[in-house]
Amino acid sequence: MRLQPLHRVVRFLRAGDESVDQGDLMWAVSQLRPEERPLFSAMSPADQAHSVRVARIVEEGRSDLDGPSDDPWIIRAALLHDVGKSCVPLGRTGRALGTVTAWVGAGPVLRGVVGPSSRLGRVAEYTRYPALGSALLRDAGSDPRVVAWAEEHHRPPAAWSVPADAGRLLASADDAA
Repeated sequence: MRLQPLHRVVRFLRAGDESVDQGDLMWAVSQLRPEERPLFSAMSPADQAHSVRVARIVEEGRSDLDGPSDDPWIIRAALLHDVGKSCVPLGRTGRALGTVTAWVGAGPVLRGVVGPSSRLGRVAEYTRYPALGSALLRDAGSDPRVVAWAEEHHRPPAAWSVPADAGRLLASADDAA
């Protein structure tokens, strides 16, 4: 996982009172398959707002991609890349601790030491949110590229299975949003 300190600080500060406006929410829902909509709805308002910002950036840049620029999978990938966070409800501080825990690679160790229902157990489980999200999307029948991006979006480019130019656009938008 890339730590991206500036991105993380901005997300931490925004997370307390952020929500997506009604127009953006309606746009986002219209981009998703019916079976994906409940997953997006389960995301926190701050995660929805972040995901909409990512998707809007991707929407602007996707005409530069190889292949058809109107293929909707990439917008859905942008909207749902953080869906696994909804599986582990934590406040801002717990999520920040989870991010650092994942960055140092301590999630598996922590999961082996503390119970899953404890606060530290939830922090440890949060480090798995990419895998949790990809499982949700797979179960919902999402496009395999959407499933892959949810799982791979914190990995280095060499470990992506999505088209490289799409992965670069998605990662850049995630960093910018």
